[in-house]
Amino acid sequence: MKTHQRRALVASIASLALLLPVLPAHAADSDAEPNAVAAEVAQAAPTDISAADLDATPGGLAAQLDGGGATHLGADASTGVAVTAADGTDVVSFTLPGASRLEDAVVADDGSVTWVGDASTPSINVVAAEDAIRVATVIESASQGQRFSYDFGPGATVELQEDGSAIAYVSEQVTDPETGETLDGEKIIATIAAPWAKDANGVDVPTRYAASGSVLTQVVSHRKGAFTYPVVADPTFDRPNFVQWRVRFNRAETATIASGGAGVIASLGCGAMAAVCAVAGGVIWWNASVAQNSSPKRCVQITATYPYVIPGMYWWVDTYRGGPCR
Repeated sequence: MKTHQRRALVASIASLALLLPVLPAHAADSDAEPNAVAAEVAQAAPTDISAADLDATPGGLAAQLDGGGATHLGADASTGVAVTAADGTDVVSFTLPGASRLEDAVVADDGSVTWVGDASTPSINVVAAEDAIRVATVIESASQGQRFSYDFGPGATVELQEDGSAIAYVSEQVTDPETGETLDGEKIIATIAAPWAKDANGVDVPTRYAASGSVLTQVVSHRKGAFTYPVVADPTFDRPNFVQWRVRFNRAETATIASGGAGVIASLGCGAMAAVCAVAGGVIWWNASVAQNSSPKRCVQITATYPYVIPGMYWWVDTYRGGPCR
């Protein structure tokens, strides 16, 4: 989680934000804007996500995740969003689009949190659920931008997936307990569902992700059609309290596994995936053979998930293109 640099200043703002939703109906129009934004998001969203209960913190708000951990939302948008594990360790943090031009956070009646924008900056609405985080950008006119970026910070890399979704990961060195060899592993810190964008009539607006280093950008082409505003665009972060590790084999290693069978996997080293490699040799070999015979050629990778909700480890093996597959 990022350090709250202005805790003393925003503590009073956070308290005020919690009080705004329960103001009487005759409150100022600006107090009602977060509810209007939340309603626009709820109307556009293809699936319902229920907000978890929010607690006040020195820097803003926190929503508890199922099985432990919490999502932290800064009263000041420049603080961004962060997730901590059940033991308090940092999992992931990311910035919000247009943060410097957004007003302070206000909680809407549906439990979502809104930072209201201005004529050139869309409002941001976040639903911090027990098992997901939905971050919606509400574009009110054609004068507002078409690119909305989320930065996962130093050391993170954003990678686009073939189905339009994305992941963010950090590279960490791990030691293979079998060989003692230090290897590079990839810890997946965020999985982001494929993007969607809809106008006020429910019409799909063309959208996609772009990635550059630690930054994920949602591109929303709302100026290219006769769309009715507001346009709502959304990345949803799935299962933010899961910890995932991934080990990828390159082209030469994939070829070695395919030709040598499961018995050669241990010699290549699996690092954090040693336990998986020990029980999944046949599955890895089969996927390596598929990758080797594909056109264009692919490589094999292993991913393991350690959920906090259910003890144990879940793993799967598949193939990929790009990255070290060369």
